[in-house]
Amino acid sequence: MRISKISAVLAAVILSSASTYSVAEGKLMEVIPKDNSVVKTFDNKVSLAFSGNVSERTPTLVVVDGAGTRVDRQDASLTLGSRSVLSASTRPLAPGRYVIRYRVVTEDGLIVSGISRFEIKV
Repeated sequence: MRISKISAVLAAVILSSASTYSVAEGKLMEVIPKDNSVVKTFDNKVSLAFSGNVSERTPTLVVVDGAGTRVDRQDASLTLGSRSVLSASTRPLAPGRYVIRYRVVTEDGLIVSGISRFEIKV
């Protein structure tokens, strides 16, 4: 009887711990324009939303065209919150393929980086 109570308590602790870590801190939640999307109109702005504890330490956001030329205005900004948003503006973009490269650091020191692609088609 005592062993089954201990097992039940242990199972409850393990399950509650697992749910605590189900949403990673600093996880990329949303990209605008969406990854691999084809857009007909573009408002000259890209933004990425992250969950959790993103730090103000060295956030990076770069947008390049198909030739690798940087097309953002080098004005990346990070707004901290329950969903931290990293955004930047671009010059007016011609139809073509573009890549967003991003990097943020969490308060715990973990680096979250990656790329997202989109295409402008008229």
